[in-house]
Amino acid sequence: MSHRRLLLSALVVLGALGAGACGGPPPRDVSGFRAAVGRAIRLVRPDAPQKARQLERLLGDAEVATAAEAATPWWEGSVGRSETAWARAMRAASLAARDVRSLRSAMETRAGGLLRQVRSEVARARAEIREAGMGRREAAAMERAAIRLGTAERLVRAGSFHGASAELEAARADAAIVHAGWTALHARFSDPSLRRQWQQWASETIATSRRSGEAAILIDKLRRQVHLYRGGRPVASFPAELGANGLRRKEHSGDRATPEGRYHVTQRKGGRSTRYYKALLINYPNDEDRMRFALGKSRGVIPTRVGIGNLIEIHGEGGEGRDWTDGCVALANPDMDRVFAMAEVGTPVTIVGTYER
Repeated sequence: MSHRRLLLSALVVLGALGAGACGGPPPRDVSGFRAAVGRAIRLVRPDAPQKARQLERLLGDAEVATAAEAATPWWEGSVGRSETAWARAMRAASLAARDVRSLRSAMETRAGGLLRQVRSEVARARAEIREAGMGRREAAAMERAAIRLGTAERLVRAGSFHGASAELEAARADAAIVHAGWTALHARFSDPSLRRQWQQWASETIATSRRSGEAAILIDKLRRQVHLYRGGRPVASFPAELGANGLRRKEHSGDRATPEGRYHVTQRKGGRSTRYYKALLINYPNDEDRMRFALGKSRGVIPTRVGIGNLIEIHGEGGEGRDWTDGCVALANPDMDRVFAMAEVGTPVTIVGTYER
């Protein structure tokens, strides 16, 4: 009987052990790990898609290991595999998230500094594009720069610093096109030979006024100033507005540039004889203008079908604060009154790029 009881007890213990082995340990809850790695993938993907794909592979490996461990008896050696896989995925997720946060912090700092610089450069371009003589290429670049700056500002607010930096670099390049055009337009005003010529014209005009004791008009295009002299002495100076391409030297009709040279008044206009309050017509084109026009035609610089142009005046209805005429010089009406009162037919009118008084 004792032998039978011992055998029965052994069978019960083995049965209990067998039942426990078949069921295995309770499955590990990996939902927290799964959620953490998923968050890391979403965080990393916009800035580091390759790292995001690596995390997705590690997540998949961990899920497979977890499923295999749950389906395999413990005596086959599967215990701990899922734990290792999840530890690997979590460690990689933590490192990737840290690297991306560090990258984003650096990108935010860079984008903020770049934004300040580009705002300044675009503001400068906005001022430069208003200069008389800036072309369509510069105008198109200015429009692109403004749009890109606005887009970059929205991206910065949204936290998309990589995209913002790309837009800012593009806006900077467009603003540089405007600045290059402005610089090229102004380069001629630093040309020593041109400055000597303009200074000579101005000196001769003032000397003529001194000898005759009469009035003379001297126009500085760069400074937008009309200087009135009598007897060689300055009487008054007035702000002026030029042609829409006024800083360029007039070459032909329709170029909206203001001429440069020594001229004189050929007609005084008032009342119904002018659209612009009062006007002083000058003798553009003079002989030098005609020679330059013919040379430009022969060299193919001036279009074949255009003429040399005429009807250049000093007139009223100015004061708009911008260059807007077809090549004339516009004054505010009260200033035009003073100039008109002193000018006669034959009064010298000299127009220079710029000069030192």
